[in-house]
Amino acid sequence: MRAASLCAGIGGLDLILESFGHEIAWHAEYDTAPSKVLAHHWPGVPNIGDITTADWAECEPVELITAGYPCQPFSAAGLRKGTDDD
Repeated sequence: MRAASLCAGIGGLDLILESFGHEIAWHAEYDTAPSKVLAHHWPGVPNIGDITTADWAECEPVELITAGYPCQPFSAAGLRKGTDDD
């Protein structure tokens, strides 16, 4: 089954999908650092970038889509303000 991920981050959900036998068709991640990680681990998989400006007509149809939760308020990638982080 073909899958894709929105707000992909470094591809954690994609790794889970692959462990269940899914093939990743594309990612959507706009941040530079995680996009480099995605390109390293999935070199042939397109990253469509920002979901607010993506050309959805160009995206390959998939059977499954995941979406990441904004982790910066809780991780070392952000200020660790938790639920107080806008």
